[in-house]
Amino acid sequence: MVKIYNAENVVEAEAIVSLLKENGIPTYHQNSPGGVAAHSMSGFSLYGVDIFVDEADAEKAKKLLVER
Repeated sequence: MVKIYNAENVVEAEAIVSLLKENGIPTYHQNSPGGVAAHSMSGFSLYGVDIFVDEADAEKAKKLLVER
């Protein structure tokens, strides 16, 4: 799995994950390193939320993100 995007918050991350899954791209997200404490206190991470896909799907996923 490779990181393709750093979403501003979990709401944006969920929207991106949904978009990718709707287009047949397996994906997941997780808080960026160091952002867990800030996320748990405020609901938003100061470091963003990283989006990951399989390396074989990375170019297709990036193209979908540009088009959105």
